[in-house]
Amino acid sequence: MFLLLLIGVKFNEVGYYGGNKGLFMKIEFVIVLLFVPSVTYAGCNAAENKIRNLSMQQECSPIIQKSDGVSNCSYQSALTFAQQFYREHRTFYADPKPQNITQLYTSKFGEVIINHAECIGDSGLCNLDFDPWLDAQDGYVDGEIDYSVKEIAWDAVSVDLHYKFRIHPTLPTSPRVVSLLLKKSDAPLCWRIDDMILPEQGSLKSIMLDDYEYFYYYKKTKLNWNLLSSDFESSRIQIHRDQQPIAEYDLNCDVSESLAPNYDQLPGELNTVGLVVTPSNPQGVVISSCRFGAHSKQLAIYDLKSKRQDPVWEKIGSYFAEWSINANYELVLSYDKPCNVENCEAPFVRVDVIWQAN
Repeated sequence: MFLLLLIGVKFNEVGYYGGNKGLFMKIEFVIVLLFVPSVTYAGCNAAENKIRNLSMQQECSPIIQKSDGVSNCSYQSALTFAQQFYREHRTFYADPKPQNITQLYTSKFGEVIINHAECIGDSGLCNLDFDPWLDAQDGYVDGEIDYSVKEIAWDAVSVDLHYKFRIHPTLPTSPRVVSLLLKKSDAPLCWRIDDMILPEQGSLKSIMLDDYEYFYYYKKTKLNWNLLSSDFESSRIQIHRDQQPIAEYDLNCDVSESLAPNYDQLPGELNTVGLVVTPSNPQGVVISSCRFGAHSKQLAIYDLKSKRQDPVWEKIGSYFAEWSINANYELVLSYDKPCNVENCEAPFVRVDVIWQAN
């Protein structure tokens, strides 16, 4: 609080004093106090509204205030929170504890961490292959970490961790900064983490969310189909996601036999419907495999992300046309065709195509 003191002098004529003629002047002192509100930073630059290389021993802890005057947590408490989090929760992204989810993270960041932990439990499918504190697979922090804090919103701050990164003792260090984005909370700890910004890759929340959606979504998504109508040459099917209808398609064969297969037929001869979600197709695709002509099979793909009712890809194999998922969780479309080159080992060759959505 800045205080401005003004002292004024006022002369008033009041008359004679005793029997002596002479003008007696009463002097009045006027004191004017002007209060100018301000935020005082002990040892900080108020113009920049930030603290750099602030240690826990310094006395700089301004209060962030909302326009309505409601006070929030201090910069000092944000620094304390960040330092304690770094010391005690280095592997938060790999081994979250239920009590920490509500205490340490915002609801959105906590949900991302929970989902990512579910991926890790499934054979490590979604595990990060690097240390987010370093933004690298190998290396270490060489020396002490300097913490600084800056306001990014009336209820949010960024605590930056400045450190020297060294990949190997024989190689020089390089400066790096990783940031914890904190949001004000009414919880006892005063702050919750909403994101972590990495030196090279940016938002950890976005990375973990993408990791979950593109490498685990295909297992979490519940897709199924039911037959609306069918005859000898066509079928109409309805697609459901999590028990909710999302699309209908007309197929050019009778797929009712896939619901009640004739075991006298070979599996490759059946008309079938497949529902597939892969990392490159997180919304999923519908695949029909139908007999075509006397011996051929036809594959047709319908993209659930698209509004198109017709196939986005079709191919007829001479004798077979099937689909599968490879070790990289990619959709592989396989069919055969006549060999058109010299010295063929067989009259037909197999073609495998990895499907990529447009």
